Amino acid sequence: MIRSTARVLKNIIEIEVGEAIWTGRPVEAGESGLGQRIAALFSTDYIVSRPEAPGDVYASVSYRVKGDEIRIQVGEEHWRTRSTTFGPMTIEYGGVRYTINERLTGRFAMMNGSEPVATGQLGFRSCVIRDYPPELETFLANLSLGYVIRTLTWEMIG
Repeated sequence: MIRSTARVLKNIIEIEVGEAIWTGRPVEAGESGLGQRIAALFSTDYIVSRPEAPGDVYASVSYRVKGDEIRIQVGEEHWRTRSTTFGPMTIEYGGVRYTINERLTGRFAMMNGSEPVATGQLGFRSCVIRDYPPELETFLANLSLGYVIRTLTWEMIG
């Protein structure tokens, strides 16, 4: 199971990936000054660090409101979701195109064609993903962070 939870007072998002806890921080959080701290509260660009290398940037995840787009970059590889007005969100990973069907209840399913690959639930400043194959775990952990950033952004502009 993957669980991403916003810790608003700490200005981080914790990502539980199995037993490990990754940390997502706003890009601006690394800079000093009160202005940067305030900017970090409204950030849509996060960097991810993992416990085995806490000072290193493992990935970057961002959300773009205009296109309802989550962007993920790990090293030289990058992915982004594509949204349509009334259709599902899609993303291509490992040469496979996945469709993410969302419900108004916050539940969603990631599909490969008509077959479910993972299921999830959005909550108040959180995202849980279950029932996924092990080879998608790292990718889905970053995607779950993107969903939490998306939720926080909607709270700010809504």
